[in-house]
Amino acid sequence: MAKYENKYVKVLGKRIPVRLYREWRSSIRFSIGKKYVIMRIPMVVGDLILSKELEKLRIWVTQKAQEDPSIISRLVPKSYENGDSLTILNKTYTLLINEYDRNNFGGQIDQSNQTIEIKYPQSCSSEELDHATREIIIKLLNRSYLPLIKQRVYKTNDTYFKERIDGIRLKYNTSNWGSCSSKRNINLSTRLLLTTEEVLDYVIVHELSHLKELNHSPRFWSIVEKVMPDYKKHEKWLSTYGNTCYI
Repeated sequence: MAKYENKYVKVLGKRIPVRLYREWRSSIRFSIGKKYVIMRIPMVVGDLILSKELEKLRIWVTQKAQEDPSIISRLVPKSYENGDSLTILNKTYTLLINEYDRNNFGGQIDQSNQTIEIKYPQSCSSEELDHATREIIIKLLNRSYLPLIKQRVYKTNDTYFKERIDGIRLKYNTSNWGSCSSKRNINLSTRLLLTTEEVLDYVIVHELSHLKELNHSPRFWSIVEKVMPDYKKHEKWLSTYGNTCYI
């Protein structure tokens, strides 16, 4: 595994993580990953040049973020505090984040009381707590909402498509809202739980349509439109508000 250094740059008031790789190369390259900005530099670059290049990187990321605000939302994880609320498919949960006398993290979701409880050890740092809280919330939502997601997928399939489905997964994916593989597996992003039921159903229809047409040809869109004539409204919602749907 390649070694790297962790750096940060300030972009639009946010602290953006940078993963710096020193390589045997002659040029400097910037790219945006799923969780951090990637900077690749030659082995021989000294501190003075590195400082100048980090400033160039900051300007470059700022320009990218102004073009696509979702970059900031993706690269800067949310920080949660005790008593915060989280709305999941029009149902608002209260976060209970409390210390307890164990050495590991724990958590549970209570659908009836609409609470998500996170327990953390006294020894953890604020950074560890922020990271663990997000990871626990994601795991709890995946486990708790997968049965509902499966039910909606199967019901839509039985009503409109009648295709074979070999698997349904709920996973926290930031690169797309859903996917359908050639092996007939339907994958949906946990981020859809932060949208609306109508938008969720649209993405389900979209991915099920790929069971009939594994591309985005006119034939594919005609299948989507036949099932959901107003699908463009939901596409617009994702385009407008999707950059706010991050845990």
